[in-house]
Amino acid sequence: MSTRVYPTFIKGNPRLRIFLPNFFMKLVKPKSNEPANHVRFIIPLEMTDDDVKNYLEKIYNVPVCQVRTSLYEGEIKKNHRNYLIKEPDFRMAHITLPEDIKFVFPDLFPQAKKDKDDEDQKRLLDQAADLMKQRRRNWDRKDIPSWFGL
Repeated sequence: MSTRVYPTFIKGNPRLRIFLPNFFMKLVKPKSNEPANHVRFIIPLEMTDDDVKNYLEKIYNVPVCQVRTSLYEGEIKKNHRNYLIKEPDFRMAHITLPEDIKFVFPDLFPQAKKDKDDEDQKRLLDQAADLMKQRRRNWDRKDIPSWFGL
């Protein structure tokens, strides 16, 4: 579990040793009925329970009570040409934290920001509609004066 890239050694300098994991852990949104001290991750197939526990304890300083992993088979789907496409298999790690630690899934898209973005989008759409009305008003009557009507 060390890095693939090792820094170059220059004679006279102390040996450089970097021990960083080559693995990734993808946080999965918790179900509504899960306890607050339960966290789920999607991990690579090669990662073991001990690797997960060491990863969280050593790098992120998170105390871990229990780690359980389970294998999941990727879905098999048909595309529009009736070819079968299989998604890759993955492993799910179910981590139990101590009772006093409560995990809160981060709010990546806060509602206030979403409301503001929606208002901005609506305003821009209204401006575009007004501009199109002005341009479309007499597009086929270029030779008729404006006082004649629509």
